[in-house]
Amino acid sequence: MAVLVLGLIAGFVVGLSFTGDGRIALPGSPAPVAAPVPPIAPGASSTVTDVAPSAPTAPAVAARTVDGPIDPQVIARMKRDGVLRVGVFGDSFGNGVWDALYRQLPKDDGFEVLKFAKEATGFTRYRVLDLEKRAREQLSSQPVDAAVISFGANDAQAVFADGHLHPLMSDGWKQVIGDRIDSFVAAVRSTGAVVYWIGLPVMRDPKLDADMQAMDAFYADHMRRLGVPFLDSRPLTLDAEGKYNAYLPDLKTGKPVLMRTGDGLHMIGIGYQRLTAKAADDLRRYAERARREAGRPLPMPTPAEETR
Repeated sequence: MAVLVLGLIAGFVVGLSFTGDGRIALPGSPAPVAAPVPPIAPGASSTVTDVAPSAPTAPAVAARTVDGPIDPQVIARMKRDGVLRVGVFGDSFGNGVWDALYRQLPKDDGFEVLKFAKEATGFTRYRVLDLEKRAREQLSSQPVDAAVISFGANDAQAVFADGHLHPLMSDGWKQVIGDRIDSFVAAVRSTGAVVYWIGLPVMRDPKLDADMQAMDAFYADHMRRLGVPFLDSRPLTLDAEGKYNAYLPDLKTGKPVLMRTGDGLHMIGIGYQRLTAKAADDLRRYAERARREAGRPLPMPTPAEETR
């Protein structure tokens, strides 16, 4: 009985580490984590394809990318209305990813970017919101052709499931979170969508950053086994010395530009656009293929638009 009481108290304390508005409160002492993955040097590829797992894993499957076969459901929707719908799922980071993709994939180019993200949510917080159930409900009325996912900012904590408290990165934690991720991705894919997972950026606080690196390594390996492209944000958020810096060189001009908010955790608009640029490029190519197969070319601009 004493062990159970202590476990429940621990879970309550860990839960207090996360504020209700979706922003992370830095913990006084981090939960146990697996050894963090080594930082990736700036300029390295932003797509993780080979992350060593820390637990027994199933074989990897071929990634389902925008260059692979297009699901008939996507072709049918494109044939019907000529629009490629992109759903963005996640927490407060997901909100930022949605804003970035909304700006990069405008309606005039034949896109509709839908925000399914909700702050203060995560795979460890199902007593607050069951992400799988919510995704199925959302997609039943708004099916998507592509999905971009960004979770994890609120998941650097223990998870309570089936009467047990599983510490962060323990085998039990990985089993619970892995099962939930499998179900979530299956729900999103049920509409024929191609899926992307956006990893987390480097964090200013070293202890929190270690937690996030361990979590991203777990997510990256899990996405590899699901055949979901994982876009690693760390290389894009490290400075020339491989460290956290709120100012990073603009990819076009090379001049330092503010990319992070004052909390040392989140990005500002241009920062999220930096993290999603590859996904946006891929989705443009995907939309072009879908339109071609559906016989729905991109609408020509109006005369007023041509003269701008």
